[in-house]
Amino acid sequence: MAKQTNYSLRQRLLWVSGTVLLIFIALTALILDQAFKQSLNTELNDRLQTQIYLLLGAAEFEQQGLALPKQLDAPRFNQIDSGLFAVITNQTGDEVWRSQSAQGYDNRLLPNDKATQAPGQKEQGLLTLSQGPFFYLSLGVAWELENKSLKGYTFTIAEATTRIDNTLSQYRLYLWAGLAILAVILLLIFTLTLYWGLAPLAKMATELKSIENGSQEQLAGHYPHELTGVTHNLNLLLQHEKRQHSRYRNTLANLAHSLKTPLAVLRGMVDGEKLQVVGSSTATPSPSLNLDMLEQQVGRMDEIVQHQLQRAVHVGPQSLHQSIEVLPVVIRLKGAIEKVYRDKVHTITLNIESTVTFKGDTGDLMEIMGNLMDNAGKYGHGVIRVSASNIQVNELTRCRLTVEDNGPGIAQQAISEILRRGVRADQKHQGQGIGLAMVVDIVDQYEGRLGIEGSELGGAKVEILI
Repeated sequence: MAKQTNYSLRQRLLWVSGTVLLIFIALTALILDQAFKQSLNTELNDRLQTQIYLLLGAAEFEQQGLALPKQLDAPRFNQIDSGLFAVITNQTGDEVWRSQSAQGYDNRLLPNDKATQAPGQKEQGLLTLSQGPFFYLSLGVAWELENKSLKGYTFTIAEATTRIDNTLSQYRLYLWAGLAILAVILLLIFTLTLYWGLAPLAKMATELKSIENGSQEQLAGHYPHELTGVTHNLNLLLQHEKRQHSRYRNTLANLAHSLKTPLAVLRGMVDGEKLQVVGSSTATPSPSLNLDMLEQQVGRMDEIVQHQLQRAVHVGPQSLHQSIEVLPVVIRLKGAIEKVYRDKVHTITLNIESTVTFKGDTGDLMEIMGNLMDNAGKYGHGVIRVSASNIQVNELTRCRLTVEDNGPGIAQQAISEILRRGVRADQKHQGQGIGLAMVVDIVDQYEGRLGIEGSELGGAKVEILI
């Protein structure tokens, strides 16, 4: 099964909101652009129609035909190459007048060969000349003569598209620039809002991390209404786990106390019987009492009880344990080893900072370090070096424990046997007793790793990551 990668809820929301915002901005720009373009065309059409009415007001019919003054009231008609010109054609399509602004343009300034319109009829469109594209508007009129007859004319006004194109380009520039700035501002506001809105989740993650590290026991922050149910249930779960853990520990402690007393009585009876046998040369032990066998079985029962109690004590996940300072525990064990092996061990070096912590149970740490240091004192040649440090493994703080000695070391075959999965606490291995097997069992319960290799001191080096 493929491993699923973690994703960020904040990034997902930002991507979705950014995409929606870009689509909205693009559609808004398109709609505003078309609306403004349509308004420009409407304005142009109205302006051209006004120019036609201006020409109609200035035109007079003489005997020779329709006549207009040389200078019109609209200055652009009088200015050459002003971008606005007018043409009047008769009912046969022949040009009868053009404005001074049309001088120098193409001979044919009409949109088609017979640019005639029926009276009252309008036509508008785009006219392409050598000088460039022009918008034009044509209107057909009927001129009443003195004899009451009608004579048709077509008034055509054309204006270069340069002006409207420049206006549209400038509008689009301001439009896109404004919308881009607006999009950035809105995206920034949404990002800040999103971070502010998800801040309680980040705070909850921080508190859960603190609970994993053992610096606090439950969620204590003030959370919004939507998260109070989650935080309340998590706190109930943590409290239940703590009570459950305490119940197991108390029950197991009572069990250990109840079992150790009869075991001590049995061991005392065996020791007393042995003393009587040794003190009296004529005393003969009861044939039904095999002291060696009884002592062996009592010792075996004691080992089994200790090991099973140690296994059963782990009733909760490691992440909910408190952090234990390693240095004070190792210092106490150092004093005990120096007393037990005072004639053999002469140097115990500790390379442990005061800030190094072990996330777990104090008894587990005592069991691990006690067995490893005891083995180093028992099988070494007087020099022991103990090191400890904290490292990050998959965003979790782990403790690395190392015990080295200057003894003969451990054979490779024995190492593979000790580290083999499934080794029980009561299995004996050459060179190691029950203690190392118990260490392996505890490390396995913490989902840690144990490795054995040669030490710079000349003996064995046992390294545990837990």
